[in-house]
Amino acid sequence: MMTYKKALVAINIYENTEHVIASAVAVAQKLKLKLDVITVIDNAAEFVPAAMDFQKSLQENARQKLREIKPKFDGISTEFHIAQGNPNYEITHYAEEHDCDLIIIGSHARHGLNLLLGSTANSVLHKSKCDVLTVRIRGNVPNQVTHYNKILLATDLEDDSAEVAQLAQEVAHAFSASVSTICVEGDPTVVTGIYGIVPEVQTQLTEDMQQTLETWSNKHQFKGQRYLQSGSAADEITETANSHGYGLIIMGSHQRGAFGRFFLGSTANAVLHHAKQDVLVKRLKL
Repeated sequence: MMTYKKALVAINIYENTEHVIASAVAVAQKLKLKLDVITVIDNAAEFVPAAMDFQKSLQENARQKLREIKPKFDGISTEFHIAQGNPNYEITHYAEEHDCDLIIIGSHARHGLNLLLGSTANSVLHKSKCDVLTVRIRGNVPNQVTHYNKILLATDLEDDSAEVAQLAQEVAHAFSASVSTICVEGDPTVVTGIYGIVPEVQTQLTEDMQQTLETWSNKHQFKGQRYLQSGSAADEITETANSHGYGLIIMGSHQRGAFGRFFLGSTANAVLHHAKQDVLVKRLKL
């Protein structure tokens, strides 16, 4: 049974929406999803006294933009909605209230003025109770990876990583994609320095981890590459994805973090900001 039934597509009508729409349509077609499309406009009354007419113009502009993009969703069961207020809250609240199990949202590279835009995707990632697919928006360059031929699955090999593996299996099957796996261990020089582990012991630990990754990947029938790296998890994941041409990164994240695993949320956040690929984050329960 497919993990997702209905996705919420968050559209910013004040920017180029082509990348987000193209990916949302591809995902909906491949995974056979219903879609809700939402755009959030400002509450003008908070900024401009006696702004009722201005608020009406914002509403009408939003309705016109949604009418313009509606044909792009032909053939997909889609409903369109306009919300008013804080985008982070309105998007996550709508998804929870309307039983959406996936949010699809655009994300900019983290630099310049785009930092503010990217913060919406970042906040949604942290506050959402469902999974989040961030679609990388790269200026005027068309998104060429909506078919996700190569998927990189980041795992920490803990018990609940099986949930992320199942999701990767479903997405890979739908897109006829190959799945490679990556696990990042801590920097061995740091571990050795702190705990006084001798090099031979560290080498054995690395070999054991490599074997565990091989066994785990085989168990879930992933036939791609297996990468065991050391260092910063986010850096190693994004560098591997960029260097080897992966179109989608899949990883898990806890909403607030479990003891000993709080770093997962910050890793997902860092990958979101620095990856050139789309990123699908599976929300894991504590």
